[in-house]
Amino acid sequence: MSTTTTAHAPASAPSRRGPRLSGLTWLVWRQHRAAFWTGLAVTAAGIAWFAYQRASMMDYLNGIGWPNPKSPDLPAGFETYGSLLSNTSSALGFLMPVLVGVFLGAPLIANDLEHGTGKLVTSQTVSRGRWLAMKLGMAVLVVTVCTAALSAAFGWWLEPVSKEDRELYWVVGSATGPVPMALSLLATVAGVAIGMVLRRTLLSMVVTFGFAVTVQLVWAFRWMDLGNVVTVTTHDGAGDGTFPQLPEAAYDTDQSYLTGSGELLDHGSCAKETEQAINACLNDNDIVGWSVDYLPPSELSPMMWTGSAILLALTAAVAVFIFWWGRKRLY
Repeated sequence: MSTTTTAHAPASAPSRRGPRLSGLTWLVWRQHRAAFWTGLAVTAAGIAWFAYQRASMMDYLNGIGWPNPKSPDLPAGFETYGSLLSNTSSALGFLMPVLVGVFLGAPLIANDLEHGTGKLVTSQTVSRGRWLAMKLGMAVLVVTVCTAALSAAFGWWLEPVSKEDRELYWVVGSATGPVPMALSLLATVAGVAIGMVLRRTLLSMVVTFGFAVTVQLVWAFRWMDLGNVVTVTTHDGAGDGTFPQLPEAAYDTDQSYLTGSGELLDHGSCAKETEQAINACLNDNDIVGWSVDYLPPSELSPMMWTGSAILLALTAAVAVFIFWWGRKRLY
């Protein structure tokens, strides 16, 4: 008589599939998961809304047979879609960088300093430099992914009509490409630096708000200076129908009258109430034509990339300061 025994392997725990965060990466993600998930969710919702609005706009344009017959202007009923595009560009180019800097950048380190979280972590086996690199790197990665995706999706929405209108091409179009991402990264990294120096979350958020708005104002007033202005002059008088023809979607930056001696007179100098008074002013000043400065449409893309490179260089400089300050004085 023999006895047979069967050995049963111990039941193993169900294996997990897919990459999992661990160690310091998991800790930083968990610490800021509300902000990160909010950013990703807003990005996904924004892209879906852009796609819906683009489909609605194209349905309208196809319904009226646009662009045939070819017209130099968009149809009169396009104002609703134009307003949506304009408001969205303001949200992407102005509001988004400010919100990212205030609610993600400013508290990133300042909150640690207030509650002692960072000091607890660095008292273990994590160096200050590694802790800073992980927190800043993960925030920069999330901001880059979200802003680049939103900017690309908005550019796809705008593309069918981007060159049909001067304001759409230059004002709305400036919120596409790398500019929103570069502005958001500068606001985020600057917010981190401000929070690290001030060491108070609420105060850092207020100061970051002021900084981000200031950057936006400087950018709004100066980014046009990055382009190469072209000047066109005429000698056909300054009456009706004499204004020079500019390339489609060109942005005129200055208009002046041209006198017989070659001098320029401000366009508003002969703004009179009656046509007779205007003609008398033109004759008295020996006006022989126009001098108009404008930016060709081909300048927009180089201007945005040049401006973005400047903003990213400033961002890199602030990041260097963060590591220099943080390694010596953070905790």
